[in-house]
Amino acid sequence: MSTGAALLEAQGLCKRYGGLVANDNVDIRLDKGRVIGVIGPNGAGKSTLIGLLGGAIAASAGRIRFDGEDITHLPASERARRGIGRTYQIPRPFLDMTVAENLAVGQFSLSPFLAAKAAARERQDILARCDLADVAEVKAGDLPLLRRKRLEVARALALKPKLLLLDEVGAGLIDSEVSELIALIRSLMDGQRAIIIIEHVIRIVKECCEDVVVLNFGKVLTKGPTTQVLASDEVGAVYLGTAHGGAAKTLPAEVPSPVAAPAKPTHSTPLLQLEGVSAGYGQARVIQNLSLSVMQGQVIGILGTNGAGKTTLARVISRALQLTSGRISFDGEDISGLPAHATAARGIAHCMEGRRIFASLSVEENLLVAARGVGAAERNARLERVYALFPALAERRLAPGTSMSGGQQQALAIGRALMAKPRLVIFDEISLGLAPVMMDRLYAALAELKREGLTMLVVEQDIERALELADVAHILNKGRITLSGPPALMRNDDRLRHLYFGTEE
Repeated sequence: MSTGAALLEAQGLCKRYGGLVANDNVDIRLDKGRVIGVIGPNGAGKSTLIGLLGGAIAASAGRIRFDGEDITHLPASERARRGIGRTYQIPRPFLDMTVAENLAVGQFSLSPFLAAKAAARERQDILARCDLADVAEVKAGDLPLLRRKRLEVARALALKPKLLLLDEVGAGLIDSEVSELIALIRSLMDGQRAIIIIEHVIRIVKECCEDVVVLNFGKVLTKGPTTQVLASDEVGAVYLGTAHGGAAKTLPAEVPSPVAAPAKPTHSTPLLQLEGVSAGYGQARVIQNLSLSVMQGQVIGILGTNGAGKTTLARVISRALQLTSGRISFDGEDISGLPAHATAARGIAHCMEGRRIFASLSVEENLLVAARGVGAAERNARLERVYALFPALAERRLAPGTSMSGGQQQALAIGRALMAKPRLVIFDEISLGLAPVMMDRLYAALAELKREGLTMLVVEQDIERALELADVAHILNKGRITLSGPPALMRNDDRLRHLYFGTEE
């Protein structure tokens, strides 16, 4: 690293959302012409960091210097004018404008009095560099996903950035498209501009980044040369969920049941069955021809690294996201075309990633939302069962739901799902952003639910915790199930690490 003045220097960056600390005392230094990657498990704070650097998010603490100037309190627009360009994981072009017009927006926001001929020449150069010259007059909304990704980069280049922030540019692309994207990124590595690549497609990081910063729980876990960092057992443990020092503990036997115990599996037909399901967002293909079965009383682990399709699968099952093909049946009924509220009425509860607590409601009001239409006696019984599982919620029952710590808010989200007295619960990344001790408590609660016979789908990036709980686990990779089996066999399968680091054949 250079000992002179850095192009970018961030010191002690922190970002807090109530009780959640998304970035915690993060330091980054980047010299002109350098390319670094930022990686980490889901919820590590990567997207928050790029938001802080680009100006979309205001820091709770810390400072940022860019090209010798303190930009800590400058908005994103001013940072763009000073030479910071960025892309977004989901491309955000002006869909009704042509590709060339999208670039012109950036050009003239940077230099309102730029001569038209000079601006046209600049656009032509950028479009040629990004392999978009042949679609210059095509509307952005008509482009396929890879072309939209290229346009996202081109729009950032229109700002003539000294620093380019690439946020998950590989998301949703197949291998051949990733190869094309890598070629584009490498063409931008000309020694003039610095680049930060925040990415879950590890192949992009390996082939484009000189150095890597690893985030975990919002902190910098380690940083250094890419090859050295990716070979680290410590980094592997973070991705595989074995770094927290132990499996989830179980609750004592006297803890009352939070739900009425369903019957143990007695018949051979699945409670939930997916057949050839595909789904995505716009042109992004996320879940591809996926099939799985869940028997009554089973706990199924849905595992995989960030971007593998886990949350998309959860949303498809709860009908929050439409299928593009395939069939979903629940208790023998085809629910593929049902809306989310009708699926919930049939007994599927979804404890969503991000908690989704109603800020204007108290803890108890948040819980009661899921028990509308239930008689008073039954409603009170369900409340007491949830409070028995999570005593902290009983103590804070009149407090605003978002006034609690991150772990308590996650307990509230779990309790709210249980208030519907579901037959199947989807728990989506409940450990996201939480300290290990709080993860232990939440997984102890899930272990108690398992003993009561509740059918569960546990969507999780932390492999060890999920394997400790699950009867069967499925590993997702690029929207497909690529490895399945009982936990004892999965733990000893060498393919796990390769799947998480993108080195599988």
